Amino acid sequence: MPSFSSTQRSYNIPTPLSTFIGREPEIAEVKQLLSTHRLVTLTGAGGSGKTRLALKVAGESLGKFEHGIWFVELASIADPTFVLQTIASTLNIYEKGRQSLLDVLINYLSARNSLLILDNCEHLISACAQLSETILQKCPGLKILVTSREVLGITGEAAWILPSLSLPSQQPWINPASAQDALNLYEESESVQLFVARAQASSPEFRLTSENGGWVAEVCRRLDGMPLAIELAAARVRALSVQQIAERLDDRFHLLTGGSRTAPARQQTLASALDWSYALLSVTEQKVLQRVSIFAGGASLEAAEWVCAGEEVESAEVLDALSHLVDKSLLMADKPETGDTRYRLLETIRQYALEKLAESGEMDGTKDRYLHYFVYWAEKVEPSLNEAEQLHGLHLYEVEHDNLCNALEWCSKDEKRDELGLRLAAACGRFWRVHGHLSEGRLRLSTALSKTGAQQRTITRAHALTLLANHIYLQSDYPAMHAPAEEALSIWRELGAQGKAGAAFALDLLGELATEEGDYESAPRLFQEALEIYEELNDLSGIGQIHMQFGWNAMRTGDLHAAESHLEKFLTLAQAAGDQASLVYAFSGLGEVAVRLGQYDRAISFLDRGLELNRLRGDKWGTGTMLGSLGWAALRQRDFKRMRMLLGESLSIRTEISDKGGIAWCLEKLAEAKRDEEQLEEAVKIFGYAEALRAPIGSVIDLADQPAYTRIISALQAALGSDAFAALWAEGKTMRLDEVIECALSVPESMPTEKERFGGLTAREREVVALIVQGKSNREIAEAMTVGVKTIETYITRILNKLGFDSRVQIATWAMEKRLTSPGHNMENPV
Repeated sequence: MPSFSSTQRSYNIPTPLSTFIGREPEIAEVKQLLSTHRLVTLTGAGGSGKTRLALKVAGESLGKFEHGIWFVELASIADPTFVLQTIASTLNIYEKGRQSLLDVLINYLSARNSLLILDNCEHLISACAQLSETILQKCPGLKILVTSREVLGITGEAAWILPSLSLPSQQPWINPASAQDALNLYEESESVQLFVARAQASSPEFRLTSENGGWVAEVCRRLDGMPLAIELAAARVRALSVQQIAERLDDRFHLLTGGSRTAPARQQTLASALDWSYALLSVTEQKVLQRVSIFAGGASLEAAEWVCAGEEVESAEVLDALSHLVDKSLLMADKPETGDTRYRLLETIRQYALEKLAESGEMDGTKDRYLHYFVYWAEKVEPSLNEAEQLHGLHLYEVEHDNLCNALEWCSKDEKRDELGLRLAAACGRFWRVHGHLSEGRLRLSTALSKTGAQQRTITRAHALTLLANHIYLQSDYPAMHAPAEEALSIWRELGAQGKAGAAFALDLLGELATEEGDYESAPRLFQEALEIYEELNDLSGIGQIHMQFGWNAMRTGDLHAAESHLEKFLTLAQAAGDQASLVYAFSGLGEVAVRLGQYDRAISFLDRGLELNRLRGDKWGTGTMLGSLGWAALRQRDFKRMRMLLGESLSIRTEISDKGGIAWCLEKLAEAKRDEEQLEEAVKIFGYAEALRAPIGSVIDLADQPAYTRIISALQAALGSDAFAALWAEGKTMRLDEVIECALSVPESMPTEKERFGGLTAREREVVALIVQGKSNREIAEAMTVGVKTIETYITRILNKLGFDSRVQIATWAMEKRLTSPGHNMENPV
């Protein structure tokens, strides 16, 4: 590249009146494209900053174009025939004699090393394409940088889509512990930087703070990082707080007005920027844009063709219209590595198109097509949630989740859609259950079932009631579960042969409910009736499920041999069927049996395998359960650090899905650890909170665990005194959940030594105590320890004195509470 002095350069690049924010990677990428291509087109939606980026690139490229950089503004040109004249006028070129203006332009540029910037070409696309191709062919030293909402579409063009400004990551809005960290992350975002810069230009005293930072981030996210929209929003800080701006973004086209009076009209309001693009569309493209805006979470091609066709648009025309809208930067085509292309609108463009759809009078018709499509889609995909391709089916549901919720919202507001709403909710229920959307699923199923047009005692209603009961069970709200489960069973039985499988599942749920409420006599009868139905139907999956339930019921009543037998049958059937969901629960059950048997390596093996599968499936309830069992194993092994990590994660998930019974169980295990760490007051408060959590939902501690629980509570009461114990218990009941969790997961400042933990007993004395627990006589203890009987009598006297006891029974009871149950006991490796 030859060198030349600044006096040789010529250019007309306008000087920006405001600072340029961010875009370093984009600037570098466009400069690189210009170094290897002669025609580069920057595309993007209106207001995305194409012109500012082109000018910034030009300003940084002055030294690379010996004969100048020329900026040609075409937005104000309406007639395509004036494109050539506008370019020539910018270059100060005019016709000479008989030479045409085009020839004069070509002669001027052919021997020059120049860059021509053609700004805002979308409304003159054909004329700009033809002229660019002509002059590039005949002017080898010329390069052209185009800004347009649509590519020129000519040979040699390097098309580059301008992305939105970088967005701030999600952070808590108000959290003193992380406020400064959140603020630092917000400040790294280009969109926040732009908002702050423009807000300070409008109101110099404006500052980004921990109080307004979350709202600034929210504004930027909801405006999709679109520079024009952010600048217009920032200008509003003169009159509104940032929170008020964020809360008014649903009406953004009235809010985001008042841009610079000297800016082009299309950039003075957000609506004007989009009006410019919309006016350039054909009637078919306008209608498809309006209709595709009905999708809340993007659309597959099949969905778009179903919903956008009709009323002057043929199904065969939809694909072309979508392609044109993508070309014109109004629609985004996302192409995941797996799965089909999805079409998506930026939220600002979506709201604009929705307003146009409402104005067209076609909103109701479009909603009806949308709703019918997703009922059809959900009923088609739902069976896959029971089959080997379950993971794929769950992924499909997650992708369409926003659309499904959108459709259900419309159903709930129009009684003519009651039946469709029930069908759709029933078809979504299993997905909500597996992926942990329990509160949402419970609400939507309850709403759909309550509608006047959904009261017929049909298969759909029975299915929805069964799913609702299942959701309620997983949230441990046992009193609320009775009505839907019992009505479901009643309808399934009325349906005769076609309701048998449903009746078996309802009986299964009622059996689980009986178990949770401590009705250990009714549960086996309900499970047995369900098993007989499944055997009649030769439903191996159902048979396996009932063996699982028999296994858990036996485990809860303390019959670990029967529990293991049933759960191993369940595992065999699940493996034969290749049923991943059933495998998970078989591993979970067998893992917990192993914990109860003290077989910790075996337990961890089962539970880790189940946890891995559960995470793949996205089953939050199952994941929380597995983590809880692993945490219990760690507690039994006295690995308090690992226990807190596992139970902490389990609590996080169970809190998210409102599994109150599971929360109480985790807290009780953590309280037990607090007791073992001699933090007795904290233990009592946590136990008190857990009891208060269980009481209103009818949740009981498993029968097998009640004796140990009673011993622990009695020991705490004895250690602290009745009055202090009662006060702490009452205090625990009044605490907030977050306070209790923080207390339960806190690490003691200093751990007591082994001797301190066990009442000052020496290691040898603790060995005697462990043998007393086993019921051995003084002579048997002496033989086991290879000492004389007199020595053992001396040990026992010391133990009684140190602990303040007067009998071997008291020693044994105390040792059980302390888990000092084997001669080789120590904190790191108990037996």
